[in-house]
Amino acid sequence: MTMNKRRFIAALGASAAALALPGWAQAQSGKTLKLILSVPPGAALDASARLLAEKLKVSLDRPVIIDYKVGGVGLSAGEFVKNNEPDGTNLLYTPTGFFSFNPFLYSKLPYDPDKELVPVCEGVTIPTATTVLAASGLANFKDWVEAIKREPKMRFVGAPSASGVGVFLTHLMGKTFGVDLQVVAYKGGRPLLTDLLGGQIPASSSVIADYLELHRAGRLRILAQSLPGRSVLAPDIPSYTELGYPDFVGKTSFGFFVRAGTPQPLIEQYARAITEALRIPEIGKRLNEIGLEVAGGTPEEFQKTLLADRNRWAPIAKQAGIRLD
Repeated sequence: MTMNKRRFIAALGASAAALALPGWAQAQSGKTLKLILSVPPGAALDASARLLAEKLKVSLDRPVIIDYKVGGVGLSAGEFVKNNEPDGTNLLYTPTGFFSFNPFLYSKLPYDPDKELVPVCEGVTIPTATTVLAASGLANFKDWVEAIKREPKMRFVGAPSASGVGVFLTHLMGKTFGVDLQVVAYKGGRPLLTDLLGGQIPASSSVIADYLELHRAGRLRILAQSLPGRSVLAPDIPSYTELGYPDFVGKTSFGFFVRAGTPQPLIEQYARAITEALRIPEIGKRLNEIGLEVAGGTPEEFQKTLLADRNRWAPIAKQAGIRLD
């Protein structure tokens, strides 16, 4: 048998195998999968997407590229996915607030997260932390609580945006301690960090990853963080829960979504592939190094988490008058 005949027979076999696949699998064969990111290149989310893309190329046996749709805290990316075919070629990777928080922060959205988008799985998470300048003289979270009760000038807390877990937690803390805490919203974590280091703001409530390096260098002091237990990112820092405040639990989460109508077997395939990639030790180690904790899981687990976050934080946002339009 010549080489040409062998190739011909192999091609026939491959064609027959493809025809035997379910319709959703045939539709995906060879198609490029786009990871749609709602953040610009260079962010931690972008770094995690690049790590995952390399593994998904292998496990899904198809090309995987990253496409950026930045704007409106996930609004632009969500609208883009909504307006494309439900064939699974666009996999949205975004902060989950666009699904959990935006419905109560905006009076009108360009997409309906409950009808037009479907959760796939949680990707990575970051706890929120209360951080102060090391030279502040505040040694622990108890010191900070006493300071905000005693001194009005200590009642200002910086946050990297006008909404999010850090903002919601700050308002919850103010209510719990009977203190009128004032959230100072910044346009991003970088200017907030600059003011914290410069002493222009006495404390911040933001993702712990932004402060770990300076905390270890002795310039900042992270007082507590918002996971129920210790974080793998900073096992030396206590949680609010272990300090006696079990209600102060929360995390910034990043997850995957597809257009509603995408075949369920494909959604489950993506969830399995992402979770398996996240559980690879070298991937988990690298993500931890850039300040991210791995998650993963099933579509059902992810949807339950998203709705629980919405139900939990919506009343607090309403009471505090937090709106983004």
